[in-house]
Amino acid sequence: HKPVDFDIKRVYSIPLLESMIFMFVNYDKCQKEILAYEDKRRALVPQMIHPIHSKDEALALLKCHANNLQFEPVCLEPFNNARECLFQTDGHFRLCQNDLHNFEECQHDPIRYTKFLNPVSYTHLRAHETSLHLVCRLLLEKK
Repeated sequence: HKPVDFDIKRVYSIPLLESMIFMFVNYDKCQKEILAYEDKRRALVPQMIHPIHSKDEALALLKCHANNLQFEPVCLEPFNNARECLFQTDGHFRLCQNDLHNFEECQHDPIRYTKFLNPVSYTHLRAHETSLHLVCRLLLEKK
C-alpha cells in the first residue's frame, strides 16, 4: 500500500471543536475531494460498504483538510468566538452560524477582513464623499 504524503496525525490531533470549525470552513476548499469521496461511497450502495473501497478518496479528503488547518493571526478572534459558541451550545452549528461565517470570511480573505475591522474616520469618509452623499448628509443634518 502506498505511503501517505501528508501529516495525517495533524488531522486527528486537534480537539473536536476545532476540528468541527475547520471542517465547516474547509468545505469550500475541499469540496472536490468531499464530492469524490461521497460519490465513491454511494457507488457501492446497497451492498455492504467496506472502507478499503474508498481509501484513495478518503486520503485525498484528509490531505486537503490537513493542508488547511492553519489561519492568519487576524483570524484568531473569530476562531475563538466560533469555538466558544460551539462549546456553549454543545456543538450546535445552527446556533453558531454568525461566528462560524465570520471565521470563514476571515479564512477566505484575511486582508479584506482586516480592512473590515479597521474603523474609517469621519474625515476620511468626508474626503471621499460624492455630491449625492453630500446632498443626503446635508438633508439628514437639517432634521
